[in-house]
Amino acid sequence: MIVDGKIFAGANLQTEQAKTKEDSRLLGENGNQSRTQCHQEAQAERAMASNCLVPIVPAGPRGENRFPKSERLRRQKDIEACLREGKRYRHPLMTLYVRWREGVGRRIAFSVGRKVAKKATQRNKIKRWLREAYRTKRWAMKEGVDLFIVAQPEIAAANFHAVDAALTELLVKAKVLHLPSENE
Repeated sequence: MIVDGKIFAGANLQTEQAKTKEDSRLLGENGNQSRTQCHQEAQAERAMASNCLVPIVPAGPRGENRFPKSERLRRQKDIEACLREGKRYRHPLMTLYVRWREGVGRRIAFSVGRKVAKKATQRNKIKRWLREAYRTKRWAMKEGVDLFIVAQPEIAAANFHAVDAALTELLVKAKVLHLPSENE
């Protein structure tokens, strides 16, 4: 422990931890409450920043936001058809291919290549971000569509909020996402 430039041996770490606990209580009635408040303020700032660019998609009904296997575009033939016949929408972080088809349901596939990130762990993290961004919007999407998302190298430097906003922007541009404020 260092006090006034002098080093004291055998400093008690427990007393230091107790002091920090007391200091956190001084911040508010509950230390966690003040941290939660800061966290909520940061989330509000991020939401305001993204509000300017893309509309906010409200949370869907409880239990309706799952990502079942039936919604995954798996067969190579279907992916190639989506690339060949689908319409392409570009964003600096990703490219979206949309193919309308007969039938119900929607299917989606993601591609994150080695050009995006060398390490598999980083590519997997980007895929998780893309799946989560899709999963939270799937309840507001139209039926009868195949989607294929190809990540661009710039996505490696982005965060989840940027990926989520980019996907929302592309889905709105492709007219796949219908928001509750739209009159149909």
